[in-house]
Amino acid sequence: MLNHSHLQRWADVLVRHATEIKTGDIVRITSQPVAEPLLEEVYRKVLQAGGIPIVNCRPESLTEIFFETAHDHQLDWESPFAQLETETIDATINLAASTNLRTMDKFDTTITQRAARANKMNRELFFQRAAVADDPSISSDLKPLLWSTTLFPTNAYAQDAGMSLHDYHQFVIKACQLDHDDPVAFWQSLDRWQCLLAEQLMTGSELHFKTPAGTDLRVNTAGMRWLSSPGRKNFPDGEVYSGPNLAAENGGADGVVFFDKRCVYQGHAVRNARIVMENGRATEVTAEEGEDFLIAMLDQDEGARRIGEVAFGTNRAIDRPTGQILYDEKMGGSFHLAFGAGYPETGNINKSALHWDLIASLGDGSLVTLDGKPFCVDGKFVEMPPEVNWL
Repeated sequence: MLNHSHLQRWADVLVRHATEIKTGDIVRITSQPVAEPLLEEVYRKVLQAGGIPIVNCRPESLTEIFFETAHDHQLDWESPFAQLETETIDATINLAASTNLRTMDKFDTTITQRAARANKMNRELFFQRAAVADDPSISSDLKPLLWSTTLFPTNAYAQDAGMSLHDYHQFVIKACQLDHDDPVAFWQSLDRWQCLLAEQLMTGSELHFKTPAGTDLRVNTAGMRWLSSPGRKNFPDGEVYSGPNLAAENGGADGVVFFDKRCVYQGHAVRNARIVMENGRATEVTAEEGEDFLIAMLDQDEGARRIGEVAFGTNRAIDRPTGQILYDEKMGGSFHLAFGAGYPETGNINKSALHWDLIASLGDGSLVTLDGKPFCVDGKFVEMPPEVNWL
């Protein structure tokens, strides 16, 4: 189980590595009550770093009450307070700790989408500021914004992963590398390796994914920027990511992709989804489970049927899907595509209220080529230095 040393190391990564808090930084810490042990350590670390912590500890039951009770004008309300907060803070640390993953199942997706659209301007400002932090060359009057999200283990997460709470704690410790004396040093070493991987990806312009499950997809990334994700925005982490070139002749992507991993969004699961891409848009969508919900999400706005992100998972300590995308998209030997909003820092400018990562295996028999040359064979990267050693 997590002990005090694990919590201290976890908080140290979030404050010293992920958000690099310094004297005078205004730091928003959002949490749920069950994550109080980690919240206390993060709060302490922010103060020790000279930051100014602002805490929003919000019971998740309030979200259920809102969607049960809210009238039209409340669903459509664009909060000026949320906008001002996003303009003011220098960093944000989110400690997610859900105790019920089925709370949202009973609500019609049109209701939740409506509230998401009301928050669209605030969300876009957030991503624009985050892009400035990732790429100092971006010309902008906006201040950079550093952010990080992590999941504190709960019975709900453990049950969804098919584990006991004790086993889930051990899974989290390994995935986060919290048994390292200095996990910050580990994540910094992963960053160096992933930057080499990103540099190799930027030498090419087209990825071709083929898997035994049925994926045969070409993604154009010409002129796009590949980035390392080494425990900053998400923790734990382990991915390199970019976005399709929407201006390419094929619209950024064409072919068929089969997502053989269970993917969850807003409490709704989708399993074995098959999507046909034509001229950069999803034109045929089927799934063994959750098909209607998947189609509803992809139909919510103009950008939702386009791909905003393409990425490779590198975290070999995550060896199974858990139902939590923060872990699952980092799974070693996998790739994922996010439908909807892209990350401006990669060069992808797709806009949508949606950003849903769908995951596919890159195991035995799979092949990814970069401009026709083998890049990832059977889930292992070729012509690369040895990967870091995971616990």
